[in-house]
Amino acid sequence: MADPFSQLYETYKKDIFSYLLKNTRNPHIAEELTHDTFTKAFKSLKKFRGESSLKSWLFTIARNTYLSYYKKNSTRFELSHELIDEQWMGKGDDYKSLEEQDSISAILSKLSEKERTFLLLRDQQGMSYREIAKITDDTEGAVKVGIYRARKKFREKYNKEFGGV
Repeated sequence: MADPFSQLYETYKKDIFSYLLKNTRNPHIAEELTHDTFTKAFKSLKKFRGESSLKSWLFTIARNTYLSYYKKNSTRFELSHELIDEQWMGKGDDYKSLEEQDSISAILSKLSEKERTFLLLRDQQGMSYREIAKITDDTEGAVKVGIYRARKKFREKYNKEFGGV
C-alpha cells in the first residue's frame, strides 16, 4: 500500500510547482515554495474537511505560501526568461516560437497576482469557477468577472507591447 503523503506529493507536485514558477519566474524559489506548500499540507492534513477538492485545498495553501513569501520579500522577483513551462505556454501549438512564449511569460509577470492566479488556475490547471473561488476567497461571479478582465488586460498588454496575437 502506497504512502498517502508520497501519493499526494507525486500527484500534485508538478501542478503546484508550475503554478508557483509562473508566479515567481524563478525555479529555485518555486521549488522552495512547493516544498513549503507540501510541508504545510502534510502538517494540516488532519484539518482537511473535504469542503473542497484536495487539489483546490493544495492550491489555496500554495497561493498563501506564495503571498507570504512575496510580502516578506517585497522586492520584485528575479525574472528568468531562460525557463519556459511548455505545458502551458506551448499548449496546443507546437509551432509557437520561443520568442512568443517568452513574450507571453513577460506579459503574465506584469499582471497582478490575482489576475495571474485567475488565468493560471483556469487556463493552465483547468479548474472550475467554484474551485478558483474557494482558493481566492471570492464569489464565483467575482471569479468569472476577474477571469474576463484578466484575459482582456492580458490581450491589451500583449497587443500594445508585441503588436498583436
